[in-house]
Amino acid sequence: MFKGKKIASFLNYQTTIFGFIILSFLFDFIDKVEIFYKIDFIKFNRYLKIVFVSYSFIFILCHKQYVLKTIKYAIYTFLIISVVFLLKFNYSNLYVNEYLRYAFVFVTFPLIYYPYFIKDSEFFYRVYIILKSFIILNVIVIALGFIFEIKGFQSYSSGRFGFNGFILSQGVTPYIYLSATIIFWLMKDKKMMVLIVLISVLSGIKGVYFAEFVLFCLLILCSKKLKKQSKALILGLIFIGFSFFTLVLLNQTIFKNLIDSKGWLSAIFSLRTEYTIELLNKITTENFNVLIGVIKLDKVRLELQVVDIFLFLGILGMATYIFFMYSFYNDIIKRTYSIVFFITTICLSGLIGNLFYIPMASILFFLTLFTLESNITTIVTK
Repeated sequence: MFKGKKIASFLNYQTTIFGFIILSFLFDFIDKVEIFYKIDFIKFNRYLKIVFVSYSFIFILCHKQYVLKTIKYAIYTFLIISVVFLLKFNYSNLYVNEYLRYAFVFVTFPLIYYPYFIKDSEFFYRVYIILKSFIILNVIVIALGFIFEIKGFQSYSSGRFGFNGFILSQGVTPYIYLSATIIFWLMKDKKMMVLIVLISVLSGIKGVYFAEFVLFCLLILCSKKLKKQSKALILGLIFIGFSFFTLVLLNQTIFKNLIDSKGWLSAIFSLRTEYTIELLNKITTENFNVLIGVIKLDKVRLELQVVDIFLFLGILGMATYIFFMYSFYNDIIKRTYSIVFFITTICLSGLIGNLFYIPMASILFFLTLFTLESNITTIVTK
């Protein structure tokens, strides 16, 4: 066992991690205002990520023994995808940016893992408090946005229905709400459960509807307190609710036109099926290598996680990610709620991507699993 004082001596890991999360929410909203209102701001989030990654690198270098004895599978993954990227011999801004997004997860993972390693339950209780505080603030601004039709609190700049408050994009919203939902469920926080369901409906984001639907279905199925008849009834109600709100969402003009011209599948997947077919027609042996992925294509992502990894990193990248997730699962996942959350998140990422692409999504994914595996329910607060 490594002494906490030694590892924590390089600044406070809690301040660093929580500071990054809180500032990310803030800077994301500044980016959102810039996009929605076409105002130029400094890219604060870019500098924040540079600082966080730099800190993580130094943390790894200062604590090599801790990393190599506990989570070397993350380091192996980082090294392999780095080699795959270098083998492309394409170092354009597009390809470098894509690589940095995928590498971010594994560079910061040792730091994110550390509180779980030392069994810091209070740290993970604070994860619950931060998510609770953020959701409450988001509920307030979503209510204001809904009542006064404030553009900056909407999910889409195009005018399509939906409100996600402070959150920058529809790509990360499902992951934030999913993490909050499972942690509120763990803590038996009924009031927050009601609020998270309400703002999930108001988000107008299909990914949010799907994630919440799958999560609640799995939680009910895995419940040991409910009888079979009660489970069947609740699952039926969940399905009816999911179907109703999804159909209401698809009844918007933008989706009606899409259904009429392209069909239901295109509307449900927001044209991802068409984009996939279009990309497949562009792939040749000159612009794509099956082992290392794209080498010359200017389209490197479709927001379908498995496809995205294969597209950018090829078979070697796919095998490496499978190795990482398999190792991580065996290392961490023990409890029912963790299994439910893990399955739901993987299913969600398969449909909308972004899990290993958007830093906030990946960080919340790991922090939530660590929280579910920690004993935060035993902490008594005054």
